[in-house]
Amino acid sequence: MSRRQRERGSRFEIDIEEQVRIAAATFRDNDVEASIDVAVRLWWTSRLRGRRFAQLLGQARDVTQQRISLGVVERGEPGRRQAMPYFLAVLRDLVDKHPGAPRAFSTSATQQGEQGGQGAEPPFPPNPPYPSASYGG
Repeated sequence: MSRRQRERGSRFEIDIEEQVRIAAATFRDNDVEASIDVAVRLWWTSRLRGRRFAQLLGQARDVTQQRISLGVVERGEPGRRQAMPYFLAVLRDLVDKHPGAPRAFSTSATQQGEQGGQGAEPPFPPNPPYPSASYGG
């Protein structure tokens, strides 16, 4: 990796961290550093360019905000929703659906090996419901 590539990667990592911090404040995250770690790990494993991943972060924030407004996110008290897990699930879903991302997010390598690899269906839905979908209120 060239010096320029490292600098570009670190610049995007800083941008990604900043966007996650903004989302964490907006969605009342109680462990900001863990959320940053999750997002950065998702970025690196997705093999998406930093700029594109940053765009997906913005989309995930917008989608989460819209769904809070519609009452889909129910974790926490009204007006004080704790939506960071939902935001991260939306982000993961956007990354999974992105054409440039590897399909390893839907099934693990272990499952692929157990099921014969290509063409095998995972034993669970490819996009599980968001975390708030299982909460009754």
